[in-house]
Amino acid sequence: MLTRQSYVFGRLRRGHSVSSTFATALVVTMWGATWVGERLLRTGGLRVVSLVLLSVVLVCRAPGVVVIAAAVLAGVAGGASAWGHDVVDSAGRCDGQVTLLTDPTPAGAGIRVVVGQGNRRLAAGAFGVPGRVLAQRSAGDRVRVTAFCTPLDPVYARRERIRHVVGRMSVETVSERFVEPSVVVRSANRVRTAMSQGVSRMDASLRSLFTGLVVGDDRLQSRQMVSRFRESGLSHLCAASGQNVAYLLALAGPLLRRRTARVRLLLTLGVIAWFVVLTRAEPSVLRAGFMAAAVAVNAARRTPVNARVVLAMSAMCLLAVDPMLAWNVGFALSVGATAGLAWLSAPLGKVLGGRDVLAATLAAQIGTLPVSLAVFGSGPVVSLVANPLALPVAGAVMTVGLPLSLLASAFPVLVVPVSSVLSVPVLWVDTVARVCAGVSVGGAANWFLWAVVAVWVVNGARRHGSRRTHVAG
Repeated sequence: MLTRQSYVFGRLRRGHSVSSTFATALVVTMWGATWVGERLLRTGGLRVVSLVLLSVVLVCRAPGVVVIAAAVLAGVAGGASAWGHDVVDSAGRCDGQVTLLTDPTPAGAGIRVVVGQGNRRLAAGAFGVPGRVLAQRSAGDRVRVTAFCTPLDPVYARRERIRHVVGRMSVETVSERFVEPSVVVRSANRVRTAMSQGVSRMDASLRSLFTGLVVGDDRLQSRQMVSRFRESGLSHLCAASGQNVAYLLALAGPLLRRRTARVRLLLTLGVIAWFVVLTRAEPSVLRAGFMAAAVAVNAARRTPVNARVVLAMSAMCLLAVDPMLAWNVGFALSVGATAGLAWLSAPLGKVLGGRDVLAATLAAQIGTLPVSLAVFGSGPVVSLVANPLALPVAGAVMTVGLPLSLLASAFPVLVVPVSSVLSVPVLWVDTVARVCAGVSVGGAANWFLWAVVAVWVVNGARRHGSRRTHVAG
């Protein structure tokens, strides 16, 4: 977790330095330009040229104004390219082979899943026997279907387009035969299956929360659970992120330490890449994985880089690869929370007298507040209580949950004790969410409590400043 970082200038190749302020301004500029690109679709053809230009000016250490201009062009062209893809504009047959791009998810009496057919992503739905067949497949599997495709529902079209979905597919039949994906994806699928089998004696509701905590798989969570985690400010726990990556690397630490520097770096990058596949490349995991990889590379090169610079450059690279992330709420929340941690956690820790968990929670809440207000209309102040109570326990589940569940899957005699042991911390996290959601307030009362917190922090800052002045005197 990026909570207590060194705030020195980041260093790039050949000793060139870039301040965290400039790096932040650069990614904010590119992000905003990507939004503008939605209105300038004719510039989409410049995407490749603009990315090459941006790479050249960064490597050649061009003046700041030139780099900013290149970032603007890359952002506009990227946004235009993302929204310029063709969509399904008429109904018709679309039989053939499809690749499951997400895991099948129950939806009422049927199954929904995003599939790839050619260069198109389609939101597929299946009921009855086809739905039951699809439910047995995993992301990456390829199956042959007979289906009927239609344009997106105008009400949900924008939300689907942000997920790169360009049409809908009604599945009529699904072949029992399927083609498995690559070795890496297949291994991730089997680990996810084994993990669920290892805690199969856990209560179904708690099991859905367990998989959410460990690998971000919240498909089977009830609406009530999703609602209470959102109202308590704990919904981030069910989205795999930097915490999960950090805990996984900590588990792999003994193996990595025994290797040479080059092998250690390769293994570290491999572990990160595999975890991204395991968690289905969610936006928050992409951000965390990219940052972890950047830190690992710079550590191997012995060139320390500021966490703020790593965050900015990671976000910029991800926006260059997938401009649609500029409109993705999960990506924005992940970047905002990490920015709050990188910029504010250390100062707030001093102001709050070393209360690191509370300082990190408050910093992350401040970082996500603009997005939360714009999308959800509020940010629950009760999260300042819920997170310190739930985070340490959730972290323990993230750390030991995967190895213990895999061990139980390999030795079925352990399924019952492992399920029972892991149920305790998972139940604690759920109870914290339930209680805090129950006492959470909204509207004016929530804003009043945020104002109380702000006054408390300001008074703490004044006291901290007075102590520093007294010591200096």
